[in-house]
Amino acid sequence: MRRWAVSVLAVMGVLSLAALLIASLPAAPPATGPEYGPVGWGAPAASSEPVEVSAVQAATVGGPSLVVATFNVCKVDCAAPAPGWDVRRDRVARVVGEANVDVLGVQEATNNPTSRAKTQLEDLAATLAPLGLSLVSYPNEANECRRPRDASGQLAGPSPCDNTSALFYRAATVEQVSLPGGRPSAGVLLASSIAPGIEPGSAIRSVMWAYLSPRGANQPFLAVSMHTDNAKTTEAEAARVAIGGVLDDWAAAWNAQHGMSGVPVILTADLNSYRKRQPAGVQQVLVDQGWTDAASAPTRRNVQYSTINYNPMLGLTEQGFPSKPYEFRTSKKNPVLDATRIDYVMALGAGVTPLDYEVVIHLNPDGSFNPDYQASDHQMVRATLALPAR
Repeated sequence: MRRWAVSVLAVMGVLSLAALLIASLPAAPPATGPEYGPVGWGAPAASSEPVEVSAVQAATVGGPSLVVATFNVCKVDCAAPAPGWDVRRDRVARVVGEANVDVLGVQEATNNPTSRAKTQLEDLAATLAPLGLSLVSYPNEANECRRPRDASGQLAGPSPCDNTSALFYRAATVEQVSLPGGRPSAGVLLASSIAPGIEPGSAIRSVMWAYLSPRGANQPFLAVSMHTDNAKTTEAEAARVAIGGVLDDWAAAWNAQHGMSGVPVILTADLNSYRKRQPAGVQQVLVDQGWTDAASAPTRRNVQYSTINYNPMLGLTEQGFPSKPYEFRTSKKNPVLDATRIDYVMALGAGVTPLDYEVVIHLNPDGSFNPDYQASDHQMVRATLALPAR
């Protein structure tokens, strides 16, 4: 299990790694999933085996490292053939528990009720608590998604937000920091508070933020969990791109406003955007703005698998929850392994270095999904990041 540790590694193979991140696979016929819409995919080559992409070592760093993950757990009414939340809840716990994460961003932990709790998020928090993971805490006034109340204090309507995002941290290794002046160190925003003027469906997406630090290290960073709109309209794509274009400036201003100027930012997100379909999408905008994609780490595991389970090569009845994942392969025509990714761990700040990256997937010896770990129509994405020395 990875813990806050001093990571001292040497940089090698940078040019070869850069080459691995260029190019795209040929498109197969589009598929339509309940969330993702038309999806173009690369086709496998019969003569080529998938490989684990690994360089020798990572950049020299002198600060603590942390394991960060993002996981879209799929809402309570996850589309068929997904099992019900009462089944998937325990599977989520297995996936998260064995990933040994220090910081976890989740998406689609909704406000809908479950058999055990008033909301799916409350249910998830209770499920993860025995694993040592705590939901970040914040006062009601720091929550832009709180339900409105009338003059008598009674609830007077639904939450103004859609698709809850959340942040958890391992209390044994991470702490939520106290900010100067008693300011809240965590909260929930509407996406429109980050990118004003975006279209309505994107504006109401929730964004959770928190200032965290390796326990006892006094080395804070801003953690953000986000889920952009999944619509395939021109307006929704413009909104996703707009969010990516302002997120760095928003983070700088947010840090300054909270007395935390210059601290790194770690983003965990389902961006509903990937290179094959959206080469100039939000993920590329963020990289162009200076964000580091954890998938650029020198060691990468399971990158022959997508972070989602919708693919035209799968049967129509298996979309989202197939018996076996689609496995991308290289070929002479397409030498770069380019499985579709819409789930990301990214970082902003000088000296934040990704050490390794993994699409977390649990398979049986025959390559089929181990159903005990098939918790969502997404795979968890897990990365180890080294913070800069202070």
